[in-house]
Amino acid sequence: MGLNISGLVLSKNYRDNVAELAHILGEEFLKEEKIVFDDACESWKGDDYCDVYFSDKGTLVFLSMEKGGFEFCVNGLDTFSFVLSESTMMFCFNYTQNGELDRSYFESEDELQEDEGTPLPIEQNEEDKSEVIFHLIHKLLGEDFHEIDLEANCTRFWLTADRNEEVTPPQESEGNKPWWKFW
Repeated sequence: MGLNISGLVLSKNYRDNVAELAHILGEEFLKEEKIVFDDACESWKGDDYCDVYFSDKGTLVFLSMEKGGFEFCVNGLDTFSFVLSESTMMFCFNYTQNGELDRSYFESEDELQEDEGTPLPIEQNEEDKSEVIFHLIHKLLGEDFHEIDLEANCTRFWLTADRNEEVTPPQESEGNKPWWKFW
């Protein structure tokens, strides 16, 4: 069946500031429960929760496929949002540095849908976009995705839209559409 995951990696550990993490996601964390990394890697995550893994260097948030297709620009941080679906052969990523989009790429079933910004150095050496995604997760998280212990602690946060303050959702333009709007 293959791996089907989507998410956001931030170059900062938010373990001690989950309220700020929720704000970045444009969400409110209603409740939380402890899970393990193996459960966090489940395919086809719903919109009503996210699973979070904290490394020493960064934060990995597993999101629904729809949410992972958006870019998340955060001043002062590098961020990397992605969709990796081996079963549908869809690979999408947005890489930002210090709040500015540097690279956006989306391919589906070997057809290029979007290719903006200068290709990253890893793309020069690696044609397999899933390997590019895993490389960028490693770069921002400081850990190799495939070497994270499947029993490592993660947190599942149950979500709702943040009703207490205005949150500007990612802006959509012709060149900045979530992956599902190309069909």
